[in-house]
Amino acid sequence: MLKMMTATLDELITIQHQLIRYAERKQTVLIEHKVDELTELVKEETRLIRRLGQLEDERERLVIEVLEEHPGLSFSQFTDQLPDETAKLALQEQLTTLKQLLVELQAKNRQNEKLVQDSVDFISGMIGHITTPAKQPYNYQPQSSTKHTQSTNRGFFDTKA
Repeated sequence: MLKMMTATLDELITIQHQLIRYAERKQTVLIEHKVDELTELVKEETRLIRRLGQLEDERERLVIEVLEEHPGLSFSQFTDQLPDETAKLALQEQLTTLKQLLVELQAKNRQNEKLVQDSVDFISGMIGHITTPAKQPYNYQPQSSTKHTQSTNRGFFDTKA
């Protein structure tokens, strides 16, 4: 069971490394506004996340089995009392590495989220700028005219077309 646990953790670590690489590529793609590449990255990332979920379920099942075999112990207490020192250190190192990778991935995802939000804000601002009503009509009108035409209520694009 310990071998299954270390194999599962190794695969989790591998997937986390891949997700970090994807997050870095996404950052570059977002900055360069390459929508097609972003779409492909998201598809690949989705496939990895599905696999990550399966591995996480497997890891959880293995931890539950270990805790059922050793009632009254937490998983960290179980790893601390392993008789094989190399197995204990390897398992602890895997868990530490996995935690560090999760923190790194979260930071990269927050950066990417900010880039996406900045892009959305910019696009919303541009749409708002283009569609807001003009303060002056686009054609000449006599000064004495007190009648307001519909053109004063239209933006750059005629939204009633």
